[in-house]
Amino acid sequence: MRLLEYQAKELFKEYGIIVPTSIVSKDVESGRKNAEKIGYPFVIKAQVPVGGRGKAGGIQKCHNEDEFELKYPQVLNMAIKGEKTRAILLEKMTEYEKEIYLSIFLNRSKRRYTVISSAEGGVEIESVKNQVIQEVGLGDVSKKNAEKVAKDIGLDEKSIPYFVDVLQRLSKLTVEKEAELVEINPLVILKDGFMIALDGKMMTDD
Repeated sequence: MRLLEYQAKELFKEYGIIVPTSIVSKDVESGRKNAEKIGYPFVIKAQVPVGGRGKAGGIQKCHNEDEFELKYPQVLNMAIKGEKTRAILLEKMTEYEKEIYLSIFLNRSKRRYTVISSAEGGVEIESVKNQVIQEVGLGDVSKKNAEKVAKDIGLDEKSIPYFVDVLQRLSKLTVEKEAELVEINPLVILKDGFMIALDGKMMTDD
């Protein structure tokens, strides 16, 4: 079962992984109220259990009420790869310096978790270049392993501690929730090296 983005992010927050301020809604009236609460500008994000939302128009920047009235109904009523929008996430825009990719998946054939990371984020995994792949066993990712991944993807000294923290928290979530895949794409790096999960994907065994 693939969780919707907002569901994955609720779990991220539970495990101390920082995500942008956001509110979910399922109709235009609720969306209007949420827009007032969250304040412009924000991003309108279709909640569908498939990838490729950006290319399909399922993620729209929104700067004012006129844009909201135009874009919210469009995103709410669209289908992406045959999947209708199930909800809308309004998410505060985040200013950042860089996007990276991070995921942990269960390799059933080897009976262990594998970390995949890359200095290039924001694209689908098939397009991610220069992947760093590290097998980490069935337990939590150690600090040593997390630091190795950070260095292998070329992070600078100020970013490494934040990356290690996110990866260890993501590992704890993956193990405790028995997930088959947990992905942050992109994981964004702010000016001071701090990291925020801008998108989330999680798959569990039915």
